[in-house]
Amino acid sequence: MTVPVLEVVDLTIRYGGVEKVHPTSFTVGAAERVAIVGESGSGKSSVANALGGFIPPGVGEVSATTLSLTGRALLDEGPRRIPSRRQGISMIFQDAMSSLDPIWSVGSQLTAILPKSEYKSRSARTAAAAERLAQVGIVDPRRVLSALPGQLSGGMRQRVMMAIALASAPELLIADEPTSALDASLAVSVMELMTGLTIDSGASLVFITHDIALARRFADKILVMRGGDIVETVAARDLEHAAHPYTRGLLECMPTLSSAQLETLPTLDTVMVEENAA
Repeated sequence: MTVPVLEVVDLTIRYGGVEKVHPTSFTVGAAERVAIVGESGSGKSSVANALGGFIPPGVGEVSATTLSLTGRALLDEGPRRIPSRRQGISMIFQDAMSSLDPIWSVGSQLTAILPKSEYKSRSARTAAAAERLAQVGIVDPRRVLSALPGQLSGGMRQRVMMAIALASAPELLIADEPTSALDASLAVSVMELMTGLTIDSGASLVFITHDIALARRFADKILVMRGGDIVETVAARDLEHAAHPYTRGLLECMPTLSSAQLETLPTLDTVMVEENAA
């Protein structure tokens, strides 16, 4: 039996003793792309931060029956006062501007991730960093290496975050709302690039999004969260046949050409009322 890349059993997250994410379980297979969708406050980002090890003990409490990466128990590594990246997992955060250090150049931040045992000289690390930027579609990598994050556009900063996240060749890449600050066309471009890079590297991908259309297009499997619970797990190709009323409500609220003709757009609240009435 093949060991999943990520196995989660009864993951529970509490803040101040209050349970934010109730015991929840799922797996991510080798090279599988999994989207977690749901409204704000449903617990999506809490799950992502717990997987990446970015909930320090003073902020929240993470527990699980099983939380493992390719069979290696992650919680056994113990809590840290200052969170740091878990071996084998990389994360792309929601806001690339606040995630990148504004006073250090892109090159400084990217070369810091590269293993010194593999790239022994400064010139070798610089060349490798430029190659990583080129892989994420940056056409002038040498210029970007010397730039500060504030000198780059939002789309460029997101690409830099991808380059940093993939520089360590992770087994699992987690992306928390990677397109939230981007317009629709750029969001699709970033998702195409990110999923393409994970396919090329063989990494599995978990991405968090409010955009169920992006989830359907780029994921193999979709986890639907509401109120701290995964209420439904569905293959992206079968999303139109989702069983849970909440999932169907999310689909109904997606903007379409036909909904543009309506005086009042459907909301999740109104759709759920109609679903429950039926």
